[in-house]
Amino acid sequence: MSQQSSASSGPNRYAKAAQPRSGVWRSAVITLIVLLIFVAAVAAIDVALQPQLSGIGLLAVGVVLALVPAVLWLIFFYLQDRVEPEPVGHVAQMFVIGLALAGAIGVPLSDQVFRTQDWLFRDLANTLIGAVFVRGAIETFIIYATVRYFIFDSPEFDERTDGVIYGMAAGLGYATATNLQFILGSGGAALGGAEVYVVEVALAYAAFGGLLGYFLGHAKMQRDPIWWLPLGFVITAALNGLFLMLRGQLESGSISTDAQAAGLPTLTGLLLAGALAIVVTALVAWLINRDVAASASGQTAGAAEDATVGDRQANLATVGVFVVMLIVGIIGWNSAVNGATAFEKDGIRGAYPTHFSIATGTREVVRVADRTGTGAEFIVRTMAMPAGKDIKAITSMLAAERAANNLMYKVVRTGQTMVNSRTATLQEFAWVDQGGLTGAVPQVFQGVDYLFVTDNAVVVVTLVATPDTIGAVQPQFERFVSSLSF
Repeated sequence: MSQQSSASSGPNRYAKAAQPRSGVWRSAVITLIVLLIFVAAVAAIDVALQPQLSGIGLLAVGVVLALVPAVLWLIFFYLQDRVEPEPVGHVAQMFVIGLALAGAIGVPLSDQVFRTQDWLFRDLANTLIGAVFVRGAIETFIIYATVRYFIFDSPEFDERTDGVIYGMAAGLGYATATNLQFILGSGGAALGGAEVYVVEVALAYAAFGGLLGYFLGHAKMQRDPIWWLPLGFVITAALNGLFLMLRGQLESGSISTDAQAAGLPTLTGLLLAGALAIVVTALVAWLINRDVAASASGQTAGAAEDATVGDRQANLATVGVFVVMLIVGIIGWNSAVNGATAFEKDGIRGAYPTHFSIATGTREVVRVADRTGTGAEFIVRTMAMPAGKDIKAITSMLAAERAANNLMYKVVRTGQTMVNSRTATLQEFAWVDQGGLTGAVPQVFQGVDYLFVTDNAVVVVTLVATPDTIGAVQPQFERFVSSLSF
């Protein structure tokens, strides 16, 4: 921080801080226009030619498309840099560090630790907490850390607009990590839809980075209250979360990994991201021009006697705000994932996951279904034990009932287990749903039964799910079984 401590005692910490940088905004607008033109061209090619991509070809095209937004932005910045010099290496460094931190920390935290994709849109409360206090806080902090810890103290960071430039580069790095994770995780994506998605993400994260970069640039160039940077962090995280919420509500389409999928991809999310980029860029440009004018007139506060002290305090306050937001997010995440709703009916008590919906049918004590996620169902029913029969008679009755309505019903495994000191018969099964009168494609289902013998009946507790979701939902089902008393 030697550059700061040696700053003059005048109204500005650096002489260049009062210089306008109109070229930055010109580059941003040009990049936005070129990106939209590029999306339109890719979508037109996709519709006209319907390329049959698969395997390595599909994956390679997806990776290239994921990198296009960042490459275009860096190219236009480089061209502008010839007029208004800024070390391109520093900008590229912010992009690479943002990408690396996002890939190593940000994306894994959101997708693998908190698994926001599984519970984010279950209800308004979950959406708000997940979007702002988990996703928004994590993503904003990665962008903040990239700029604050890797370039903020550099002598090259000597203009207000530098914060915006570096913040946008870090935001694009995060966007590129997100896009690459999507493309690589899904094995590629259909041409038109993929490009809409990656540009949408790039525009949004560039806007978030630019806004947070404004607050960082302002804090670097003049004396600010300790709450200034935390305020910028909260505003950016809230905007990030609001965008995610709106996109979830307005985006009517999806990104397909089917290389043969044809037709124009949905543009709702792209239009929302484009509008966000335009509004944020215009707002930040106006704020910086206002600050430049104030600096030129001597109206801004001078540098502190030791500016590094204030910078450290503001940084600690920002980290503290992030920790508080993440704690709130963790509490919300735990409630969303582990929250339970109690029920009592026909002498049977228990608690099912809060996000499951009641779907009880005839002859059932309770049936609950995960309508917003896995589609899994938990079912409790009682069956009378025939006189002189044992549990095998009940399993035979279940088999006959299920085989009558579905194809290829088969019990895969049976055994005995203990649940809350009560002996239960455990059986795993599978069947093929014919689709009924809807004409749907037949689908394989798997299930688990726990059968408990009581005085005159058998309590049957069942899990039904698809093969690709049963593993994820089974821990919730086992907690549900353990909660039952009768």
